[in-house]
Amino acid sequence: MRRISNISSKLSRAIIIAAAITLLSFPHCFAESYDLTNMLKTYIKKNYPWAEIEITELSVSEPISAIPARILIEKPPPGKTSFLLQLENGKKIQVSANVKAYDWIVITSKPLRKGHHLEHSDVYSTLLEITKIPRGAITKLENAVGKQLERSVNANMPLIDVMVKDRTLVKKGQTVFLIVESPKFTIRTTGEIRANAYVGSQAKVINPASKKIISGVLIDENTVKVEF
Repeated sequence: MRRISNISSKLSRAIIIAAAITLLSFPHCFAESYDLTNMLKTYIKKNYPWAEIEITELSVSEPISAIPARILIEKPPPGKTSFLLQLENGKKIQVSANVKAYDWIVITSKPLRKGHHLEHSDVYSTLLEITKIPRGAITKLENAVGKQLERSVNANMPLIDVMVKDRTLVKKGQTVFLIVESPKFTIRTTGEIRANAYVGSQAKVINPASKKIISGVLIDENTVKVEF
């Protein structure tokens, strides 16, 4: 029994040593497999216009023993993606993975009405999977802030380019209709814009007859409204 026990112990040690030798014989294989995900992420980011990449279900046809000299994409992302890795010695290795891509889009932070001029507090940026991004979505805050809404929108809605338009600039010296309103009367006359102003913002108008300057809201490119 003692002899059998010794033989069993020696056999176990031999198996452990053999496994250790096997691991030491393929250091590059394990190191490169570990870094392959980040390597593919970097490659996709350099070749596609997306902000973030997520790679899962990575499958390699055989162990990678060296850093690839070249990476080719046989089936492009997103979704199930196929890569071909070419090593320095000419060997080719097939790799497949599930790739999700994300990009920045502009989202409304609250319900907004048609005609509203967008401010920074009205919108925010968030990452969204590109397969869920609507066509024509606005991707940068600077392309939304300052624009005028063409339609009413709900909170947390992606902004699309057809939903907004540039603010109309009315230049100094342009003649406009001047409407002065109060609960008791309404006066309609003409005036002259004293300084460049955008539709929807405050504008100063001079009355040519009285030479008085009145401030009101430029409700469209031809009309300034003053309320008392």
